[in-house]
This record gives sequence, C-alpha cells and structure tokens, in this order.
Amino acid sequence: MLLLLLVLPAAIVVTWFVLWWRGTRPVRLWFAAVSVVGVLMTCAWGYYLFKYVPEPLAPPPPGGSDGIHWARSMSTIPDSAVLVAGNAVLGLIVAVPLAAITAVADLARSPKTPDPAHEEAADALERWGRANGYL
Repeated sequence: MLLLLLVLPAAIVVTWFVLWWRGTRPVRLWFAAVSVVGVLMTCAWGYYLFKYVPEPLAPPPPGGSDGIHWARSMSTIPDSAVLVAGNAVLGLIVAVPLAAITAVADLARSPKTPDPAHEEAADALERWGRANGYL
C-alpha cells in the first residue's frame, strides 16, 4: 500500500524532470500550474471520500468507552479514501515547491527586452569605434 501512496508524487517529479530536459518554457509553466490545480482537486476528492463514503455507525453504548467507538469508526474508512487522500497530500508537498521553482527559474531566465536608451548608446559607441578605426 505504501508504493501506491507514491504514485502521484512520483508522476509529478518524473514529468517535471522530463519537461526540464526536453520541454519548452510555456509547457513547463503550464504543467506547474496544472499540477497544483490537479493536486488540489485530488485533495478535495480525498476529503469527500473521508467525509461522505464511510458507513454510518451506531452510537456508542451508554457508559461505554469512546475509544472503542473511535476505533470502530476508523475501521469504516475505505482503503480507497486513504490512498486518494495520501496521494493528494504527498502530491501537494511535491507539486507546490516544484511549481515555485519552475516559475522562479523560468521567469528569471526569460529574455529581457532591451532598453531603447541602452541600444542607442551601444549604436553610438559602435559608430565611434568604426569612425576611429577601432572596429
């Protein structure tokens, strides 16, 4: 069951590495945003499974221990709810930092538009260099 909990985080990490190796900037940014949204939707699905899918329990007997009632109520949570919620939490732990790294790295590496004043100064310097025999 532990290996099944690592499916979503592993898929996110493998896809992220492949996109950094072979992908383009827009695709990486798109994947970063979509992976976080998808993991948040998986969290909502896991919450729904925990909240609404378990079988109802009879109330605890009068004078009985609440610990027994709690243990019985935990046993009614289906394994699918545990897998979905576990994948969602681990996926969230993986997707948010990778999306932040992708956004910061890709936006920092994006080409800057040159300032027209700097372009004019560079052209004037080049003209001066040619006129004085340096170029």
